[in-house]
Amino acid sequence: MLYLLFGLTVLGFGLRLWAVTWHGSWTDAVAEHQSRYRDIYAMRNDLAFRREKAPKGTDDASFRKHFQEQAYQARIGTINVSVRENTRGNQRDKTFTIGFEDPQASFQRQQLSLFLFNSELLYPRLRATQLSLAPVPMDPRARSVESGAERQDVWRVSKLEFKQRSPSGEPGRP
Repeated sequence: MLYLLFGLTVLGFGLRLWAVTWHGSWTDAVAEHQSRYRDIYAMRNDLAFRREKAPKGTDDASFRKHFQEQAYQARIGTINVSVRENTRGNQRDKTFTIGFEDPQASFQRQQLSLFLFNSELLYPRLRATQLSLAPVPMDPRARSVESGAERQDVWRVSKLEFKQRSPSGEPGRP
């Protein structure tokens, strides 16, 4: 009888050890899956936001509207968008030149970065290819721009171009 009780004790100890091990692995797996689901949920929200804000068309008017909306959100004023299209080989390039209504308009760096980031974010394969900035002097009569940390963060854009490169849809064309 004593051997039977000893055997049941050893068996109970072994089953308890097995249950604790499996419980720990199940707890770790549940925590890992909860973490993954949070990441998936955040990614889903990001994609839903991008889809909601994404432009609906690929024609020139849609691009113009997109750039004007981004300029309005960045508070950089009214812009003019001119479009050039160039097909080379099996690639089609659309070049968008952004011109400002007031050529002497000046902007803060934060406004320009907001405009550039949002313009590139919502359209696929759209990148800023040319950007020319010049600092605006605090005193318009000054011959040079002040240097150092005390200079104000105001810039004038002399050239801004975006380019969208996409396949032309003719794979056999050289």
